[in-house]
Amino acid sequence: MILKALKKFIRKFRKVYLTTLRQYVLFFIFISFILCFGVGTIVYEIVRMTTSEEYIKDSQKFFMASEIVNKDYKNIDATTIKSIGGWVEILDENKNLIYVIGNKKDTKKSYTEEEFINFLSDNRNQLKRSSDFYYSIISFDNDNKKYYCLVKLPYNSVEITIDATMEGKLSDKYVERIGLKIAAMLLLFIVLLIFLLFIYAFITSRRIVKPLRKILEGIKKMTNGDYKARIDFRADNEFADIKDAFNFMAEKIEISEKERKKVEDLKSQLLVDISHDLKTPITSIQGYSKALYDGVVDSKEKQERYLSIIYDKSRRVTELIDNLHELTKLDSSRYEVHKSSEDFTEVLRELLAEFYKEIEDKEFELDVDIPEKEIVFEFDRLEIIRAISNIIANSLKYNKNKTKLKIQLTEKEEKIQLIIADNGVGISDELKEKIFEPFTRGDVSRRSTGGTGLGLSISKKIIEKHNGIIFLKENIEYKTEFVIEIPYF
Repeated sequence: MILKALKKFIRKFRKVYLTTLRQYVLFFIFISFILCFGVGTIVYEIVRMTTSEEYIKDSQKFFMASEIVNKDYKNIDATTIKSIGGWVEILDENKNLIYVIGNKKDTKKSYTEEEFINFLSDNRNQLKRSSDFYYSIISFDNDNKKYYCLVKLPYNSVEITIDATMEGKLSDKYVERIGLKIAAMLLLFIVLLIFLLFIYAFITSRRIVKPLRKILEGIKKMTNGDYKARIDFRADNEFADIKDAFNFMAEKIEISEKERKKVEDLKSQLLVDISHDLKTPITSIQGYSKALYDGVVDSKEKQERYLSIIYDKSRRVTELIDNLHELTKLDSSRYEVHKSSEDFTEVLRELLAEFYKEIEDKEFELDVDIPEKEIVFEFDRLEIIRAISNIIANSLKYNKNKTKLKIQLTEKEEKIQLIIADNGVGISDELKEKIFEPFTRGDVSRRSTGGTGLGLSISKKIIEKHNGIIFLKENIEYKTEFVIEIPYF
């Protein structure tokens, strides 16, 4: 139950509109991925740029001692440094503090030689960090005396105000770089978007346009009379259903066309056979009757023999016409058999009794197996007797004396099964395929003396009018075995 429901859900999920929706969702996911990738790349480039040595140098130059140093140290412009809480110290050649610009936040008045060596050993082009402050130092001369300019900055103030101090050309420089990065990413995004649109259009074309083209080609072939045309393409939605429906329809039409041609061929052959079977006795009748009419037959004995031949030939023509009328009547969809409720076993026994003298005359060995109990259902008594009689009569007519004839009636799953078999001359493999077609005879040499060749065709039509079937069955013991099955529910 669960598996069936799952299969139904999968079939429903494979509908065209849902397939298209899935494609839209996938397309949206790809676009979102590209957009996020682009934004992430821009953010990465900005972070990489702001953490680069060049950016750090440019951003820290406002706080570097080398940028503000002046021989007239009392006129040093330290406005930016003071604005963030920093200050500038001027030291003499002995490393003693002699002048301060800004609000000094420590109490140091002089520096040891070791401290100074550490100051000077560090890179002068970048702020360095001590245990308490950022610092920058540079030496300068004034009146042949050596001095040192030492800049000190609190930690937090530097980190917060670096971006704020990047004004003018410095800010424009990096904004321009960021703008170029964004422009490049936008261009890449547009190119990828166009590429994805082409991919999406291609996939959509393959999933929708290609099946439609295949279906149209199949319809054109069918229209031009090629009923063997089939369409084949991979699909898992309504197009797959259309493909299966088209191929099923094409197969049905092809079978119908074959059946139509077969019927036409049968009709043509039927007309040929009718004309031949009628022409032979009529020609005989005309010849003998003309001889009698012209008086060329003198003896009474010959006259009686000629009249006997004319009578026999006329009977054959009458029989042929009656059989043709019966076959045409049964072949009509408007004809209905007249059913009545009767005991089939009793009807079969009465029929065999009528053939008993012929069976004895030909010394047939009769093997009869009919149930003792009644099998009552509705059937057309006269038509059923005719259908069975045709088969038994053929067996008696075309087989040699002492042939074994088997009649067996059984019940099987709400239907009766009647077997009529003999071990006589049998039926050739060539004739087995068309034994129920009109004018089929076991021996073409008997065309003028045998039956009309319509008996089995009539039997088949009668059985089919009772919703039953009749067929030949392979049997080792019996060369010919007809099986009739009729439902009685």
